[in-house]
Amino acid sequence: MYKNNVGMIGLGSWGKNIYRNLETLNVLKKIYDSNTEHLNNTVTSKKQIANNADEIILSKDIDSIFIASPADTHKNYIIKSLLNNKNVFVEKPLCLSLKDATEIKKLSSEVNKICFVGHLLHYHNGFNELKNIIKLGKIGNLQIIKANRLNFGAIRQKESVLFDLASHDISMILSITEAMPKKVEVNAIFNNSKKIADFINVLLYFENDLTAVINSDWISPYKEHRFSVLGSKGSLIFDDTKDWTNKLIINPSYINKEKKIIYKPEKAIEVLNDEPLKKEIETFLQCVKKNHKPITDIDEAINVQVVLDMIEKELRKNYG
Repeated sequence: MYKNNVGMIGLGSWGKNIYRNLETLNVLKKIYDSNTEHLNNTVTSKKQIANNADEIILSKDIDSIFIASPADTHKNYIIKSLLNNKNVFVEKPLCLSLKDATEIKKLSSEVNKICFVGHLLHYHNGFNELKNIIKLGKIGNLQIIKANRLNFGAIRQKESVLFDLASHDISMILSITEAMPKKVEVNAIFNNSKKIADFINVLLYFENDLTAVINSDWISPYKEHRFSVLGSKGSLIFDDTKDWTNKLIINPSYINKEKKIIYKPEKAIEVLNDEPLKKEIETFLQCVKKNHKPITDIDEAINVQVVLDMIEKELRKNYG
């Protein structure tokens, strides 16, 4: 189906899922990770293992590169890949500063190559159906968006929970609002480090009295990936930890003008069972093949990075 010759850099916990899909699609030519144990235990064909990242980036036989390495290495790998005429798929976050993101955007435009960012939920049928229902006006005027992304573990040393987890939810929120926040407020907990936040609570204020609340936490004793939208006529709850029959719920209950709750029974919305990561990777390969602009391109990533930068500034102001 695809004629792409793909290289991949990084084979961590999420990188293994990308690798699995690339192998299924039969497009992977070379892969590299600094951890040889990861490579030897995961890669089935030893001929695919590169000695270093440059062997992939400089190869004339490879047209696209998947980057799933640690976030602090993203910028350099992206820049070098673009300079060597490669399309790029990079796992979130794009990078760790707005300055670096702007530099990447400028270069990708100059070399006319795709820079695709792994904001996965844009390729999830549950989230896309949620957006469709909102556009149809079934929950009325939007009032509050809530995003809880909580888990226990994956404590990182060079990126905070903001970049590791909240970038997903910021991308989803901006996709719904189609606007940038006018103001942000931030609270955080620094449990494992004085510099790297382990928990953040963010309020994003938009025009028309719309507020978004983000809770990102990697020291939570329970897992929760819940995204909800409250409107004047009801609510939508997208919970990716549920099975496919219950991932998306509509609750028609609402608060009337007299501030009384009008209760109505909730119901599940049918969502097609389709692996989001596979769909995301296939979308990237199709965009490369047909030279199409992806939904999660460099412009979308820049908007997310702008909000991340707004939050970071508030974190520094509040916590030093």
